[in-house]
Amino acid sequence: EFPELEEWTNIETVRRMLRASGGNHEQSIRMLAKAIETRVHERDLFRAMKCKVACDMRIIGRDNMNRPTIYLCARSQTEPIRDMIPQVFLAFEAASKLAQADGQSILIADMHRFSPMMNADPFAIKDLAECFGVVYADRLNFIMMVDFSFIAQGVWTLCKAVLSERTQKKICFVSEAKARAMCEEKIGGPTCERILSAFDINRDTSATDEEREAHAHRTAICDVPLGVLRPADEVS
Repeated sequence: EFPELEEWTNIETVRRMLRASGGNHEQSIRMLAKAIETRVHERDLFRAMKCKVACDMRIIGRDNMNRPTIYLCARSQTEPIRDMIPQVFLAFEAASKLAQADGQSILIADMHRFSPMMNADPFAIKDLAECFGVVYADRLNFIMMVDFSFIAQGVWTLCKAVLSERTQKKICFVSEAKARAMCEEKIGGPTCERILSAFDINRDTSATDEEREAHAHRTAICDVPLGVLRPADEVS
């Protein structure tokens, strides 16, 4: 039984790989092979759609083009980067299922209180970037990196080495103040309000871990990888 082969060799997936590789046929074939290998290796994860929660990464809403918006804050990370990989995969898997015909979503990575100790495994970072880059090739429309500090530069250097040029061009490094303005412009509505409230609580020195966890659940629109579905937001 090999359902991944049929699913990942359909014409739309092949076209997506070609777009991600900039039309390079040899590269797109390698990407497709790696994507199928990853899907087979993580078959149980994608069937269960459940994993240990290692951070607050979740689908927090939709932007003004109705694309699923994924948010995470580095402060919430409780497990090493390797143990966080399943949650990253499931967040984007859920987003791809909620997406429009183009299958695209946006990512807001709030790097406030980034932990070098939690992200000191270069092999895990490389594995994540490589596998993510093929399984979800051309799935991201825009990536906003907020308050990206000098101490996180090493992680970016490792990721950059395996990310396609097309993906790199979608990444924007901004301050919190700039991120707030961009969210109001590009996202708006209830989703923008939830993102801004996430910026607030993750920078509130008096907020407890329990309060931030509860906020993450309240502001998720999908029960994968955490939270409760908000039907009203899905309709809008």
